[in-house]
Amino acid sequence: MAGHPRNRTEQQKRHDAKDRRRKEELREEPAREEFRAEAEQADPEEAALELAEQKIAELEQQVADLEDKYHRSVADLDNLRKRFQREQSKTSTVAVADFVEKLLPALDNLAHSLNAADENHDTTSLIGGFKLIESQIMQIFGECGVEPIEAEGRPFDPEFHHAIVTQKTDEVPPGTVTEELGRGYKMGDLVIRPAQVIVATQPEEEEN
Repeated sequence: MAGHPRNRTEQQKRHDAKDRRRKEELREEPAREEFRAEAEQADPEEAALELAEQKIAELEQQVADLEDKYHRSVADLDNLRKRFQREQSKTSTVAVADFVEKLLPALDNLAHSLNAADENHDTTSLIGGFKLIESQIMQIFGECGVEPIEAEGRPFDPEFHHAIVTQKTDEVPPGTVTEELGRGYKMGDLVIRPAQVIVATQPEEEEN
């Protein structure tokens, strides 16, 4: 039984419409694939960008932490330096005060000797007092590790002796210290003051 012409026409139209949609889908498929590929490509780039930003933030925090530690270390070092200076100054003050305290008995004896000599007009007691004071001072020096530098009769040593003048003589070898004008002192290897000395030189030969 033959179908109705109108029904065939509608079926043909639906079939044609379906074919057109299929062709359009086929034409659009490459574009969709390209879009998906771009999207897939964009996602790793975005992830990498986010990771880089995270790393930058972490590095910035690390830099801030290091700067804070640096400033703290500088402040601690400055405080330590100031504390050391205070301790050093205190130590020096105590050392000087202790040394002065050791000298006070010698000064007391000097005052007593001067008073006695003035009252009695006795130079003998004055000389005895001075010798006692010298002995006390040398004892104090010894307790502090200070010792006199040997000079007279010794070969001249510029490290320990300071030549004030030379003396021509044949009684001792040239370069020998003949007289000590000012006693020198040292503390261990430290020369506090070199000895002030006269040094022998070779006398000129007399012409015949």
